[in-house]
Amino acid sequence: MSELQRITADGAPAPTGPFVHAVRVGPLLYTSGQAGRNRETGEMGSIGEQVDQALRNIGEIATAAGTSLSRAVKVTLILRDDVTDTAAVNAAYTAHFPDGLPARTSFFVSRLKNADMLVEIEAVIDAS
Repeated sequence: MSELQRITADGAPAPTGPFVHAVRVGPLLYTSGQAGRNRETGEMGSIGEQVDQALRNIGEIATAAGTSLSRAVKVTLILRDDVTDTAAVNAAYTAHFPDGLPARTSFFVSRLKNADMLVEIEAVIDAS
């Protein structure tokens, strides 16, 4: 088995618990879930803004690992169940992945960690 490498990204918000931004194993990078919190302001915005910021945070993590968000092979969106503006979710998502890749799964849940959190996103990225 390949050695696990912890990845920390200065450009992404610091983890809020006992976990790292990502783990690289072999050619794959597995990110921890990222909220749409802006690192500079600490703010959360609308659902579209949160999706955009979470993907930007994942992009920062990918860059720290020597790869990029454009090499994502699987993305999971965990949305709060009161999110109804799926058009805004898809618009923000498509801005990062205009060609329809990567594979994607979406879950709706009753609660996320913070009251202002509408989405958490994780990704598996080709880091070869």
